[in-house]
Amino acid sequence: MYLTSVHSIAVTLSNVIAQELNYDSIKRAKITYGMEILLGLIVKSVIFIMIPFCLGVLKQSLIVMFTIAFLRFASGGSHCKTFIGCLIASTIVYVSIGMLARVVIINDYLFYVLNIVSLLIIILKAPVDPPEKPIKTKHKRYIMKLISILILLLFIYITNNVTTNDVKNSILLGMYYQVITLTGLDKMIYMYINRLKLIAREVN
Repeated sequence: MYLTSVHSIAVTLSNVIAQELNYDSIKRAKITYGMEILLGLIVKSVIFIMIPFCLGVLKQSLIVMFTIAFLRFASGGSHCKTFIGCLIASTIVYVSIGMLARVVIINDYLFYVLNIVSLLIIILKAPVDPPEKPIKTKHKRYIMKLISILILLLFIYITNNVTTNDVKNSILLGMYYQVITLTGLDKMIYMYINRLKLIAREVN
């Protein structure tokens, strides 16, 4: 079963359900949409848990995942256009940051510098809304920016009081990564990786 077939599986299942219950095309489309979300969630959950678990960084990766998701809710950021692209990119980010969180040491000076820079980026850039779902009012944009700042300050407060190094690092590195996505720097990295892939194919 290929991950890219999630949509086709959802369509097949919704067709069976709609046929059994004599649903029209509108209800069938709603079932397909819900089924695709459910299947996608199941696949993501399995991948996001199994791979970090096998690599011994499940706790760190889950902390990173929830940190990024919590801050992204208000601040926005870049999004992958395809399900498989999102799955691969997210897994790489969560696992790599989780592994890094176990070994990296962030001293007090770096802690304060990076936090100040992150706060400035949030103030200047957040929220970054995707083109397909833009924020329509200035009031809502102001509210989302304020929530982003409060979430960032909450994370800083938590990490300033956490004594377990890997937990502290997981929150901080997840937070810093999410802040970077607001600058568009992550898109440049993805473009560079894609260029390397093209060069490798030409060489082969």
